[in-house]
Amino acid sequence: MAKYNLTWQETDAQLLEALLLATGGEGGASLQNMLLMMDAADGDVPTLQEVEQALEKLIAVKYVRVQKNQLSLSPLFMVDYEDIAGAEDEQQAILNLLQRKELTPESMDEPKILLKKYKVRNYYQAYLEQFGG
Repeated sequence: MAKYNLTWQETDAQLLEALLLATGGEGGASLQNMLLMMDAADGDVPTLQEVEQALEKLIAVKYVRVQKNQLSLSPLFMVDYEDIAGAEDEQQAILNLLQRKELTPESMDEPKILLKKYKVRNYYQAYLEQFGG
């Protein structure tokens, strides 16, 4: 079995779009705020495993950063996003953008460690307790 999920999924684009909504493209947002935006936009909250895998991939391609207790969009993503801003189906446009980014097992090690330090599990559990995902 593969150690990492190296295939872009719809959930990855949803998470990125939710972070964009939560931050307005500036500053950072908590995982809880990002999940609230996902729930509001799609009426769906991904599983903890889906969140962890999506964040690992998004950090690996340098689209998302973890700073203190916040997740933020990188300047690299914002530049790439300018090319698709205003697309009719923004989520599909984001997914298409992601699919141009290559994922390798080597690029996934550091994000996995970083997310353990960030305590994604704890924030996800807190979200479920507070909002009942």
